[in-house]
Amino acid sequence: MQSNSESPKNNGKADKVSLIAASLLFCTTLSWFYIFHSYLLDTILQNTGNEFFISIAKLLFYSFLVLSGLIGSLVSEKVDRRRFLFAWLLLGAFTIITPTFFQGIVFYMLFSILLGISFGLGFPSVQGFLTDSTNFERRGRISGIIVFLFFSIVVAVLLFANFSGLGATELLLVCETLSVLGFLALLVSPCRREKGATLSLVGTLKSRSFASYAVPWLIFNIANGMLAFAKFTSDIEAVRVFGSAIEFLATIIAALVAGFLADRYGRKQPLLIGLVALGVGYALLGLVSSAATYLLYVTVEGAAWGLIVVSYMLVILGDLSSQFGSKEKFYALGGIMIPFLTRTIFVEIQGLTGFTLAGNYLTTMLSIVTFISVIPVLRAPETLPADKISEKKMRDHLKKVSKLLQESKKHK
Repeated sequence: MQSNSESPKNNGKADKVSLIAASLLFCTTLSWFYIFHSYLLDTILQNTGNEFFISIAKLLFYSFLVLSGLIGSLVSEKVDRRRFLFAWLLLGAFTIITPTFFQGIVFYMLFSILLGISFGLGFPSVQGFLTDSTNFERRGRISGIIVFLFFSIVVAVLLFANFSGLGATELLLVCETLSVLGFLALLVSPCRREKGATLSLVGTLKSRSFASYAVPWLIFNIANGMLAFAKFTSDIEAVRVFGSAIEFLATIIAALVAGFLADRYGRKQPLLIGLVALGVGYALLGLVSSAATYLLYVTVEGAAWGLIVVSYMLVILGDLSSQFGSKEKFYALGGIMIPFLTRTIFVEIQGLTGFTLAGNYLTTMLSIVTFISVIPVLRAPETLPADKISEKKMRDHLKKVSKLLQESKKHK
């Protein structure tokens, strides 16, 4: 039974208000999650004073993130999208602020569970909303711009926190503000869902088009997970913060480039370039012996990430799911389950065993695994319709002809 928030296909004409609302919801949610995922969660959990409980809490966080993502993709199809997102945002706003009032091991375990749910449960629906608000012709460019905005928010927050000396409590308030801003999206848009065929989770996995890209994406995430075992020398550790800034900058620039490439030449091109660049980056990992070579490595890796994330996470999954009413399942499986499940496995293994390897030992294995992931992409179907690519090339050709005619008239 379809909810009252659904609407028929709009013939490729995306509603600008819905696009702005979906972009706002996507950027604010992913921003507070990234801050927690990369910085804040570890700081909060350190209050337990016990490495074992920290590992358990992080395992609960990632496990419930993945589980709630799968559950959310099933539930969101049966209820009004706007109401579902409102309830999910409310849960997130409540959860994020709780560490300022409560402490203790039991609380931190419960907090980790609720935080995972606060992101995983509704984010596939946010991505589905974004797909419903874009069309084939501009999906790449829009996705690149949105990822650019997301990273810009994160960089601005982290730079402000670093120069202002913000502590964990102040960062919690920043994340709470970002979470609350998501409600503005629901005020300006009804968050309509476009109709289409409904697939089960198993049916989505069996979909040939989904599997064609899910396999290389899984291989890529396995390679990325193996980086948990990487060990660097002390002089390289000294420039890790500056390296992160360089990596961010490379990712932001590559994200914009990926979006325009995806609309101009097809979705596979930026993905292939990103995978090859990542293979090169992993090859450079074996040569990392100084701060300079490390910075070169993170630059290449950051650019590769920007190309891959935009082309796969937003554009390709958006194209594959656009013909279905069950878009959330594509994002829950491809965007949440595969990356976070593989990350959890490798991080937990490294945390429990303490096993590390020097970069030069990892590089060959990582490069081989990454280049293997290129093979299924080459065989995968192009998700941007061929007529759209031809139409774009024709328009560009006509523009060039028109420009030449105008120039010839001026010289007469």
